[in-house]
Amino acid sequence: MALYRLGYKICSVSSRSYGSAEALAASVPGCSVCTTAQEVADNSDLVFITTPDAAIAPVAASVRWRTGHEVVHCCGASGRDILKGAADQGANTGAFHPFQTFAGLESPDQAIARLSGVTFAISAEEVLEGYLRDLAEALDGRAVTMDDELRSLYHASAVLSCGYLVTLLQAAVEVWQAAGFTEEEGLDAVVAVSRATLENVARLGPKASVTGPLVRGDVATVTRHLSALVNTKPEVAGLYAALTHQSLPLAREVGLNSDGETVLRQELAEYGFPLPR
Repeated sequence: MALYRLGYKICSVSSRSYGSAEALAASVPGCSVCTTAQEVADNSDLVFITTPDAAIAPVAASVRWRTGHEVVHCCGASGRDILKGAADQGANTGAFHPFQTFAGLESPDQAIARLSGVTFAISAEEVLEGYLRDLAEALDGRAVTMDDELRSLYHASAVLSCGYLVTLLQAAVEVWQAAGFTEEEGLDAVVAVSRATLENVARLGPKASVTGPLVRGDVATVTRHLSALVNTKPEVAGLYAALTHQSLPLAREVGLNSDGETVLRQELAEYGFPLPR
């Protein structure tokens, strides 16, 4: 729908659910509903396969493609190899993945708005890559070329900054609950400080935004945190220790000295969380 609004011609759409395909086609004048992926391919020069990741390769292999057909998937973790079924028939293949989350959106307009400013990771041959770059820029995004062999690494960053960020925030809320507060009270507090932190990182960068006892060299407070977590939320204590280890390089840059780090390592080891060197 976003591409249609930008003036691109959307010929056909297909879905596992005919109803969802009908709903999409109804909002895009001139778009026909197809019952199979083959019909879409027969009607189009450029085809986006936006199925669940595990279905991309089977769909690509099931279609009869023309030489010069352009076939693109939107999976973050996989390269063009999952489109081998299309490439073997002479199609040009590519990957076009937005580094963004679309969970919880209630309308296409909300999804379109969330594309603004997004980074799109593109893998394709030269001509198709240029076209996909143009698409990203038309969507008010930023295009980067991503080698196929690096896409798993790239996608791991997406999971760390999105999915696992949610896990971290959930852990913080659970600690509030362990302290006797409701989930809602904990969530309000955690969201407020997290939002301010993200704004600081966007404005200042990580190094200037990092705070907390570790970067101040306050090992005693870190130890008290760990003791409290071991006694009330032991599963979160392991997460806290892992994040402490991950934070060490940044902490060294902004104030943690070698003596403080030595004491910290000793304290964490006593609690059963020895830090790797």
